[in-house]
Amino acid sequence: MIINLESVFNVEGRTADFDYEIDMSGEELDGSFPFVKPVKVKGAVSNSTGIVEINADASYEITLPCTRCARAVTRQMNCEISHTLVRELENEKNDDYIVVENLEYDLDPLVREDILLSIPYVFLCEPDCKGLCPKCGKNLNDGACGCKAETGRGFEALRALLDDEQ
Repeated sequence: MIINLESVFNVEGRTADFDYEIDMSGEELDGSFPFVKPVKVKGAVSNSTGIVEINADASYEITLPCTRCARAVTRQMNCEISHTLVRELENEKNDDYIVVENLEYDLDPLVREDILLSIPYVFLCEPDCKGLCPKCGKNLNDGACGCKAETGRGFEALRALLDDEQ
């Protein structure tokens, strides 16, 4: 969505509201396309005492595999978007501000980036997810698999060396 910011930058106290949907179904994340429905974005760009800020809330539904058990998990997520807009930079860091050169700004790339950065790296179906059996691959959340757990095997070779020395 392209928003005209001329009145916001030129009139202190001015606000421009926006409410729209963005299609992110083509965004790939770790080999899957998690966005099934459009992302709803609602917010405003406002000039308060000469400082122009964009504040918005993006709500979306995402479907990703659980990091431990690979079961598909669908969650409703929210992402708060907050940035300061400037016409030009003087000595400021470019990462702290968004430069708006021609008083029109396309919100979509900013919204996409903030949403993708807000998705957790570890996405679990449940906080206590047991994951998959490393031997047979059964989902341990559905019950035990019957595989015998290996315990104490890591130090058997060292124990044999100690026994040989005695």
